[in-house]
This record gives sequence, structure tokens and C-alpha cells, in this order.
Amino acid sequence: MKKLALILSIVLLPIVGMPVQAKHVKRHHKVHTTMVYICTGPYASVYHSTPNCSGLNRCSGNIVKVSLKHARAMGRRACSKCY
Repeated sequence: MKKLALILSIVLLPIVGMPVQAKHVKRHHKVHTTMVYICTGPYASVYHSTPNCSGLNRCSGNIVKVSLKHARAMGRRACSKCY
């Protein structure tokens, strides 16, 4: 009987003691897009971090929220007041 218990413990211990592998879980991460503000006026050339930046006070067009990538693609540079 002792031999049977010893054999079972030798055989089953590695199986029981093995760590259980977690199932692979896919997690969908939202891609964070940085949004900035631009003036649509004809002479505007910068983007702003906030619509309340004093650099937008003399905007002759509309203030529009766009992605940073889009603002850079338009040739805009960062505002020296809010960046």
C-alpha cells in the first residue's frame, strides 16, 4: 500500500502541482488620439492645446477641434503660448 501511495504521489504530484496556463485574452485598447484646436482663418498657421488660448483671440474664422496628426498634415506648428 505504501508503494502504491508513493507511486501515485510521484506520478500525480507533477500533474497537480503544474501551474494552470491562463487562456489568451485579447484586450482591445483604444488608440488615444491627441486633439488640438485650430483657427480656420486665412492666415492661421498654428495649433493650440486649448480653445481658450490667448493665441486664438484674434481668430478671424472658426475655432475647430482636429487631431494633432491632421493639424500637422495641414502644415500647422505648435503655438508658443500654450505649448
